[in-house]
Amino acid sequence: MFESFAALLTAIGINPAHFFAGLAGAIVRIAIQGKKLTLDIMTGAFAGSLCAVYLAPLVARWMHLDPIDAAANGGLAFVLGMVGLSIAEGLVRAVQRWALNPKIPRVGVLADAR
Repeated sequence: MFESFAALLTAIGINPAHFFAGLAGAIVRIAIQGKKLTLDIMTGAFAGSLCAVYLAPLVARWMHLDPIDAAANGGLAFVLGMVGLSIAEGLVRAVQRWALNPKIPRVGVLADAR
């Protein structure tokens, strides 16, 4: 059964290693929080897993990690699974705030950020 689920994930373009590492990280986050298992908690764990799937390759590239190094990429996916839901919530809040008061940064502001 595990092999068929992994094959399904691969077929739809999801790296099973990142998915399961992210899911493990999300489960650890749930255990640390000590909350009862509800639909919201399960949805959050799935969202953390998806964050790990899609953000792990980007963060690995940004950190100059070897894409073949399974241990480094698995650890990264685990951490992203733990904090993935918080990252997603933060991004949604930032976009909502920007939608209420959309401003394009001045060129000088971006140059000063370096």
